[in-house]
Amino acid sequence: MARKPTRGRQRDAAGRVDIAGLETVLSSLSGLSIEDLKKAWTDRFKADPPKMRSRDLLLRLFAWRLQADSIGGLDAETSRKLRTIARALERDGSYEPKIRNDLSAGVVLTREWKGIIHKAIVVAGGFQYLGKKYGSLSDIARTITGTRWSGPRFFGLEQRAERGARKVSP
Repeated sequence: MARKPTRGRQRDAAGRVDIAGLETVLSSLSGLSIEDLKKAWTDRFKADPPKMRSRDLLLRLFAWRLQADSIGGLDAETSRKLRTIARALERDGSYEPKIRNDLSAGVVLTREWKGIIHKAIVVAGGFQYLGKKYGSLSDIARTITGTRWSGPRFFGLEQRAERGARKVSP
């Protein structure tokens, strides 16, 4: 028995999302002018398009909206995080991201140092850099720079605390 189509999602007779149809619609949009994109938006979504002057940005937003309607949008956790960021920005205009310290095996940490890109891979029990296993990121940072560094800070996992303004004596 075929599944009922979900609201807004294009599905074929077997209940699968119609990716070929989505790709056809997306490719037809790529050649449109901004005025034609705005008209297509109004026709498709029965709403005014976002007010923007960038054709490229409107095209990307249109494509995302079509894909979200067909395949699905953001997951609940991502939506929740974005709402948290939006509330913080509305409240006082600032948002400081919390940097994760739990790194899964396979994560690649990248840092440019003196014009050279350095990549460290998280592996079980440590890190791998240039084919050699290291016990800590600080060891890798020391190898790269030749000086003592906080490895997490070197690779951007840790941010230096803001220092207060110094008082100058008159």
